[in-house]
Order: sequence, then C-alpha cells, then structure tokens
Amino acid sequence: MIRSASGLFTLAVMSADGDMEQLSPPLEQDEFVAFVNAYGPQEVKRVSKLDVAFEKQLKNRGGDKP
Repeated sequence: MIRSASGLFTLAVMSADGDMEQLSPPLEQDEFVAFVNAYGPQEVKRVSKLDVAFEKQLKNRGGDKP
C-alpha cells in the first residue's frame, strides 16, 4: 500500500526484478478499502440454519421497539 502526499492510496507489489507494479489507480480511502476487499478470491460466508432463524427473528422484532 502506498499513500501519496495528496492523501490517495494505491495498492502495489514488488516484482521479482525489483520494479514496483501498481495494482490499482490512486483512490480515496473508502474506494481503496472497497477495492482491496474485492481483490483476490472471495470467501464464501457459511450460514447455519440457526443463523437464518435468528436473522428472521430479528427482522420480525424490528417493529416492536418502544
């Protein structure tokens, strides 16, 4: 990760011959975080039946708050 004087972020990697290869254009912080999170293989989030039931229960209770 490289941060420029203007406050922009760039993702870079050092190649075997010593050159720096930029993997992203200069981005604002939020855009950079989104780019890095989307970069590479994505993990599949495992969700159990209990998680699904709990989420459903939370959504159903959403209107009951005082």
